[in-house]
Amino acid sequence: MASGAPQHSAAGQALGYLHQCMWALVELGRRAPDPATQLRLECLDDIQFDASGTPEELLQTKHHIGSSSGSLTPSSTDLWRTLNVWMDLQSCEDLLLRLVTTQKIPSNSPLRGLRSGADRDTAGALSALVKAAEESRSSTSAPWRQKFIKMGIDGQEELIGKIVIDDNSTQASDFDKDLTRTFRFAIPVGKEPVFTHLIKGWWAGISVQLLAGNLEAITGNDLVLQVNDIADQLKHDTLPVDPQVMQDYDESIVDTYKDRPFVQQLLWIAFENNRLWKAIRDYHRAYSQRSFWLRHQLLAEAELDRYAFKLHDEWEQIFDASMASMSHSGRTDAELVGQEILAELTKTCRARVRERFDEQWFNRGMLHALADGELGQRIGWHPEFEKKLEALLIHV
Repeated sequence: MASGAPQHSAAGQALGYLHQCMWALVELGRRAPDPATQLRLECLDDIQFDASGTPEELLQTKHHIGSSSGSLTPSSTDLWRTLNVWMDLQSCEDLLLRLVTTQKIPSNSPLRGLRSGADRDTAGALSALVKAAEESRSSTSAPWRQKFIKMGIDGQEELIGKIVIDDNSTQASDFDKDLTRTFRFAIPVGKEPVFTHLIKGWWAGISVQLLAGNLEAITGNDLVLQVNDIADQLKHDTLPVDPQVMQDYDESIVDTYKDRPFVQQLLWIAFENNRLWKAIRDYHRAYSQRSFWLRHQLLAEAELDRYAFKLHDEWEQIFDASMASMSHSGRTDAELVGQEILAELTKTCRARVRERFDEQWFNRGMLHALADGELGQRIGWHPEFEKKLEALLIHV
């Protein structure tokens, strides 16, 4: 067996779906100046744009990987598969039908007459398609070609007159360039990579909702609001939330961190399982989030150090006050005191990594990071956490 990609790899199909979803984002971005424009996925076609509730434009997307893209000709199966879908549509004079494909139309092909522009030649393209319908020997496209022939000249002319072909379109792996060009006026200078990451993360969630039917459509105004929100998150006094950080987690995440010092600290104050795994989730999200900021150079290590110092200072005030109160009142319920310290700190903590970044899960997660000994600080909840940590380290 030859080396290379597996014969039954689904990579091509997966990239096709990615191409469809990302192309929909690019197209909606180009139409965003019209806030009422509505986009739907997998309704009448791969991508559908409505105006005032009426379908206005349908797009079919065809994706081929790299050098296997080949050429789009009048006999291409992709083309006839698309025509088969469009031939089933009810007649609509104002409906635009677009084929967006990574394949390229040869320079001498009559199909170039279906490109947009002043040099359109639908008659020449139709003649080539009729000839291909009659002479092609492809068994795959045979029923579609026969359907086209049965339409007659009037039906064929009406159909072909509505079609625009956008060939040689962007490969799925290169969409960042298209997104940067589309949203260039909204992207802060030097923030192009992180902007495209954030807009794609948001759009991935929107695409799933559209395809699942949980969201009927999305408008140009929805996109404008999101773009403005991302641009705002990239300002100097706040920070963006990585969409990947906000995914759902369950209790299985406990296994990854069960031996960490911050988890032991929570066990020392008798944290039950439900609260324990949620605390671990906060830690994991905070760790992933600050890694994202550092990776994209949105935050300096020195800023994190200053933030950690502020957290430690607030913890110290509450911890010392709790120890004094515990001593004066003669309390012996150390575990409950530890829970109260943690609860008070997470409730009243005013420290912020940036002035307008106010995500409480991040603060909670960073408190657990300090309880783990990260960023040069060490805090704890149990009144005797220092002795317990010393004993823990001795037995490691």
